[in-house]
Amino acid sequence: MAPVDEPLRWGLLGTARINDRLVEAVAMSERSQVTAVSSRDGDKARSYAEPHGIPLSFGSYERMLASEKVDVVYVSLPNWLHVPWGVQVARSGKHALVEKPIAIYPGETERLEQAAEENGVTIQEASMMRFHPQTQLLRQLISERAIGVPRWAQATFSFTLLYADDIRLDPRGGGSVWDLGCYPVTLFQAVLQKRPIEVEGFIRRAGQPADMTFAAQIHYEGGLMGQFVTSMEALPSWSAEFVGSRGRIRVSYPWLSQVELASTLEIVAHDPGIPALSKSGDNNRAFGDEVDGLTSITRTFEGTNAYFEEVKAMEGMILDGKPSIFPLQESAVNMATIRALIESADRRKVVSVDE
Repeated sequence: MAPVDEPLRWGLLGTARINDRLVEAVAMSERSQVTAVSSRDGDKARSYAEPHGIPLSFGSYERMLASEKVDVVYVSLPNWLHVPWGVQVARSGKHALVEKPIAIYPGETERLEQAAEENGVTIQEASMMRFHPQTQLLRQLISERAIGVPRWAQATFSFTLLYADDIRLDPRGGGSVWDLGCYPVTLFQAVLQKRPIEVEGFIRRAGQPADMTFAAQIHYEGGLMGQFVTSMEALPSWSAEFVGSRGRIRVSYPWLSQVELASTLEIVAHDPGIPALSKSGDNNRAFGDEVDGLTSITRTFEGTNAYFEEVKAMEGMILDGKPSIFPLQESAVNMATIRALIESADRRKVVSVDE
């Protein structure tokens, strides 16, 4: 392993397109560098390495895991391979950042926790939205009762799938609810901080092996409700809203997957009195006015990269010993929620969330 005063050396397990976001984020940091990429096909690994300026390429995953020139591995393989290779990374003595959803079957997050503990490494789910200051502010606003007692949350996320052979259609872990639904499920859990009790799901497969459109209802402890719709057969859209007894928060770009887009939080409430909004940051702007006795405050986030925040979080955990703000136990709750939703849709009944 690299000494703590030297940059973390990253290796890419696979050559998925999402790698580009991580490579760009790592390049922004003085504490990390991408040193290797691996593929089952040596030519494919080399063809990815050369234009990205990556010095090492490997024609097998195992060879890269055996390298002493890699400290932390980014696992961007298909969903059903996340846990097997996350465990392999840990057993090689390397840290792992594993793409979302980190697990899709019961007991898998426990396998990852055990592998991390036994090998003294960090394993983290790569849900970059979870590390962004916008999500942290949302969590704080709800905790401080900026909109009173929260009543419900709702969200959408959709795009149009263009290719019939896309990996997202594979029934082993594809479909809109796994690919897109993990965003609202993760955001709701992070912001509301309530345990999901039971769910109801509605599915449209449109002749495909995996769901193309999914609608979800989630009942949380304390009577909180969550609703979302995801789709891979609709015009691209995204939204999130949290509504409480005295106000609401609307988020213009909640998922933060395109770094060039700015995002705004609009808080409309009766006398919000929000300590979290009293301080201005380098990347934030705020204004207020009165609308029918309500106060409207807007906070804008621009110039922030969620993938860079994710890389910084990994650096903090590995090099500085900081705790994760998104522990695997929370990932396990999110996974159980999605599994219950799929079961509900298939059985056409309300299903309890079994963690």
